[in-house]
Amino acid sequence: MDIYENNITQDIDETLVEERLDKDLKQYNKLQKIYAIVGIILLLFTFKDPIIFRIKFSFAVPTKYEVTPINVKDEPLQVNYPLLIQAQNSFNYTSLINGHEFKIIPQAYYKLSGLVLAHNHTFFFKNDFFDSAALYDIGVGWGAFSNKRLVKKYLKSYSDKNEVTQARVLYVRYKSPQAGRAFAKESGKKLRSIEDFEYSHSHLVPANRNVMAALLKIRNYQKVEIEGQLIDMEYINKLGRKEFYRTSTVRTDPYEGNRGYGSCETIYVKRVRIENKVYE
Repeated sequence: MDIYENNITQDIDETLVEERLDKDLKQYNKLQKIYAIVGIILLLFTFKDPIIFRIKFSFAVPTKYEVTPINVKDEPLQVNYPLLIQAQNSFNYTSLINGHEFKIIPQAYYKLSGLVLAHNHTFFFKNDFFDSAALYDIGVGWGAFSNKRLVKKYLKSYSDKNEVTQARVLYVRYKSPQAGRAFAKESGKKLRSIEDFEYSHSHLVPANRNVMAALLKIRNYQKVEIEGQLIDMEYINKLGRKEFYRTSTVRTDPYEGNRGYGSCETIYVKRVRIENKVYE
């Protein structure tokens, strides 16, 4: 009798344990689903702007094709405008992403050709002014820095925005001291000062949606041609105060020099050529 009762008690205990385990498992699965949903919502919220940005500028239409090779050996072509032409050619510009208004003052005709070293358009914390207009950064090399084989073998580069200081900077480094010496030997380029560095970092203000969509198609080590104007910008901030931004107009600007904030050019882009495709 005792053995029978013990067996019944054991069966009941096992059943209760199984029910409890089943209940706990269902509760665990429910919590996992809740956590997953919350995680997805947070991810969508965090990356909402980049996702919308990509969707909005997802389709670029080439306006023509060119078979003439892109000249990647020479430095950028720049033709400065007289003050009168700058004033006459000034125009109002509306941001492609948030409708903010700017006054653009062209400083020079500008054409940049070369090999893409780095690019960036992911600016998570956009300010109301500059980031609303200059939607894309690109590092381009010419001369010795347009040699795809040497660049891939000896250099590492990336374009980045410091979300604390708001600085948007191109970093170009040799992979090692030995790589630097090998690059100099094979390219015949001795890098002694800033004038010897045949590359630039440019902030790009797209003229229209097709140009912006074309910029998003750019990949590292492609040959590109960026054509437009070097520009200054004026903007009225939320406090009603006028703010100014000045582009660099020479390759040897010191950081926060007399004109511009370093040697980065700000280009109003009217035309983009990627390999043999042209976008306007």
